[in-house]
Amino acid sequence: MIEYKGLSALDDGWVIAETAFDARFLGKFETIFCQGNGYLGLRAATEESYPSEKRNLFVAGSFNRFANQEVTELPNAADMVQLEIRLNGKRFHLEKGIIHSYRRELDLRQGEIRRDILWEDEQGDLFKMSFLRFVSLHDRHLMGMRVEITPLSNTAEISICSGINGQKTNSGAQHFVEGERRVFDKELLQLTATTTESKIEFVHTCARRIYERGVRLITAPAPSMDRRSVSLTYKLKAEVGKCITLDKVASVHTSLDKEWSEQGTVNHALQDTAREYLNKAAEKGFDRLLNENEQAWKSVWAKTNIEIKSSDSFDQLAIRFAQYHLLLMTPAHDSRFSVGAKGLTGEGYKGHVFWDTEIFILPYFLYMNPQTARKLVEYRYHTLNGARTKARDNGYRGAMYPWESAATGEEETPEWGPVDIVTGKPTFIWTGKIEQHITADVAYGVWHYYQATGDQEYMDRYGYEIIFETATFWASRLEWSDKEQKYHICDVIGPDEYKEHVSNNAFTNYMAYWNMTKAIECSRKLMQAQSDVYLTLESKLALTERLKEWEDKSKQIYLPQPDMHSFIIPQDDTYLNKQIIDLKKYRDQEQVASILADYSMTQLSEIQVSKQADILVLFYLLEDWFSKETKAANWHYYEPKTLHDSSLSLSTHSMLASDVNELELAYDMFAKAARIDLGTNMHSCDEGIHSASIGGIWKTAIMGFGGVRSWEGSLRLNSKLPQAWERLSFPLAWQGERLQVTVTRSKLEVERLTSGFGELTLLIHGREYVLRDRIVTDMKEAERSE
Repeated sequence: MIEYKGLSALDDGWVIAETAFDARFLGKFETIFCQGNGYLGLRAATEESYPSEKRNLFVAGSFNRFANQEVTELPNAADMVQLEIRLNGKRFHLEKGIIHSYRRELDLRQGEIRRDILWEDEQGDLFKMSFLRFVSLHDRHLMGMRVEITPLSNTAEISICSGINGQKTNSGAQHFVEGERRVFDKELLQLTATTTESKIEFVHTCARRIYERGVRLITAPAPSMDRRSVSLTYKLKAEVGKCITLDKVASVHTSLDKEWSEQGTVNHALQDTAREYLNKAAEKGFDRLLNENEQAWKSVWAKTNIEIKSSDSFDQLAIRFAQYHLLLMTPAHDSRFSVGAKGLTGEGYKGHVFWDTEIFILPYFLYMNPQTARKLVEYRYHTLNGARTKARDNGYRGAMYPWESAATGEEETPEWGPVDIVTGKPTFIWTGKIEQHITADVAYGVWHYYQATGDQEYMDRYGYEIIFETATFWASRLEWSDKEQKYHICDVIGPDEYKEHVSNNAFTNYMAYWNMTKAIECSRKLMQAQSDVYLTLESKLALTERLKEWEDKSKQIYLPQPDMHSFIIPQDDTYLNKQIIDLKKYRDQEQVASILADYSMTQLSEIQVSKQADILVLFYLLEDWFSKETKAANWHYYEPKTLHDSSLSLSTHSMLASDVNELELAYDMFAKAARIDLGTNMHSCDEGIHSASIGGIWKTAIMGFGGVRSWEGSLRLNSKLPQAWERLSFPLAWQGERLQVTVTRSKLEVERLTSGFGELTLLIHGREYVLRDRIVTDMKEAERSE
């Protein structure tokens, strides 16, 4: 059903294939075969239609609110992929007739989907059918598809209806007001629509050409219009063995596009521009457009390819699959937008942005493409006023970042979720109210970016203000305990979302403390310099006054400490006193969150069970604050109590397992994390890709086994290969330099790819090295020294 190799040995590590058609599993392949370029995300529905399909086309950042009581979501734009193919008057449909052979594959090298079918209809006529589709990486507005139909047994009447279908919804919610529909020059279609609340105009344009054996046919297709749709139908006869080809190119433009959003009202100018654009693209021809896309992907892989020599070839495919989707999901073209929890692959989480971006996705771009990383951290500045609004509305000061963010930075978390197994009522979603560590996570992402890039201009324009405003939120959030003579943080949810309404969640408290102490450090630095940046921020934020508050309160924040005997840090005030139950049934589960069939969220809060990594994330983010003994003790205590019901969990546990020298456990968790979306569970990602898990695959390989970490401007490499791996080689960006790191069982080699000025200092296995051109270290010696 799913195969992890191509038809040629040269395809291995690059191709994922669907080898048999089964309509029950459409969602799996629609998600993992998704195509895009950060601007567009096109879910990989088949050309012919099936009842259980989900056709999605999303444009990054184009949020709309369907009704006042609902949160905003990415609207599902018009579909331009679906075809109605009729062969001898009967609709082509793979649940009818006989499939003699079937193969659909995604080639990660070019981001192209190919599907080849040998199909016999119910009358016994045989057809060879091929489909090819791409979303251009060369031109973000463009997509293309080619259909080839060859009768093999008898002359056939072929009808192909193709158009623009704006009748699509988001699970029933129609986000668009219908605009204009038009046919131009017989073969070019255009449909416009405007989002109901955000008033974003979408312009969908497509053109098609039809060929027989490579010769273009001059035939007038029959036009048709319906509510929110416009289409063309070609009808022709094809002789046995003669291939009929339909080439279709399509584009999406919106008034949200930067070149238009700054102009205000666009009237018909956007439509005219889109039509002119597509005409030029169509004139180039499908093959040239396809080649431009392939060359763009070739350039990407030349800079980012990671090589893993493993006893399991799936590992190499998994890392490239992760890189492919990281590119698809990230709007590198525009810092007004960020990465949703499902990327641009499905309607799950409504396209909203979580802490996933800073903690699980940003690191990839920090170390692979810092220019894109900057766009992601700029997004948090663009939404800073929304975070200020949330703080003010909740009675706090500074900036309180939302758990789920969209266009403005105001809170977008829905209030009601799945059924409560006990009450039978919808479950109230508390994360938008009390899962507040996101505010410190955003500040951490800002600082992590600065340390990895040295981008002072970003800090001066954006970064310092974010750090100061988030620290001010924490200063106002702290609650004084007369009994303890400490500041506490009460009534929160930490990363472990099976624990609601807890006090002194260790992750939250430590990150709040880090945020405030970092603000102190940055403000003192700016004060000492007395630069224009300081004078501006002092005038805007009253830094001198804030600094005194940060200094006074940060000294008295309660930070849970390791037990002097067990080294265990309590996850929160009550976790270690909760009931312990046998979790084997739930840890061996095939489907995640099976425990929710037996326990309500209220009941789970009274059991020592965790949804995902919680305190363990601290040992990665603030690794120098904790001893090896503390990390190991807590890993061994909390991991058996963790169900990994969040896709974020396995990658964190794997990284920490590497840190505490549990390499085979680390590899086992890497293998499981890599299969969350790509594995053989055929319903694991029906609603869309797990973006944080995708970022986690890269983190596990490069930051776990590759040992790449940074701390306060220092780059560290502490590589440890699992038994299954013989070699790991990857590029690395660091403070304006480009490096190539290669790890084998015998040596670790770091090569400088850029002709930078001066020397670069690295910490490799705890020892300081100066990199001029190349460093080679002995891995055996490093192992002995640990």
